[in-house]
Amino acid sequence: MQIPRSTVFSGVLLVGLVTGGSHCSNVAGSPGNAGDSGACSTNPAGDDGGDDGGGSPCNPSDSDGINGGCFVFDVSVDDTGFSPVILKAQNLGVVTINLHNTGTKPHDFVVGCIPISFPGCPSQQCFPGAANIPAVAPGQSAIATFTTPNPEGIYNLRSDVAGDSQLDGDDGGVTGLWGQFVVQ
Repeated sequence: MQIPRSTVFSGVLLVGLVTGGSHCSNVAGSPGNAGDSGACSTNPAGDDGGDDGGGSPCNPSDSDGINGGCFVFDVSVDDTGFSPVILKAQNLGVVTINLHNTGTKPHDFVVGCIPISFPGCPSQQCFPGAANIPAVAPGQSAIATFTTPNPEGIYNLRSDVAGDSQLDGDDGGVTGLWGQFVVQ
């Protein structure tokens, strides 16, 4: 299903906008989603078209030689967890999250940061604010569209509504309603 940015659906909250220029002519055409055939672009890491895909001290080169593309995830959250629990996309890819709350209380979707250690750079890399979805009421859905960060890594995701998850300050672990967003 193609979702124009200006469309609002009954019962669905549209949360985010694509940060930066959109690389997708049809968000439904995501690599890895069976039956999708829309157009998405991918760029070799060495030819990033000016989208800061690598090579600078704070944005390292891409490990697999691919960045960009379009990714759509239908994610359900209930009172015990997310499904799927692991999401994978390329760095600098345009992602749409369709979050469906099938639980009995509100839950949100928050993606954390990872530590980085490049001299002269910030100490962590985070997803853009548009990736976070505010609390969704039971039986409701919300949509967020954003661009994944660079560098690659495993970013924790969680619901941070009171009582849903707990962050462990010692090792950065999460308990409760959590998952992982793998940027490759």
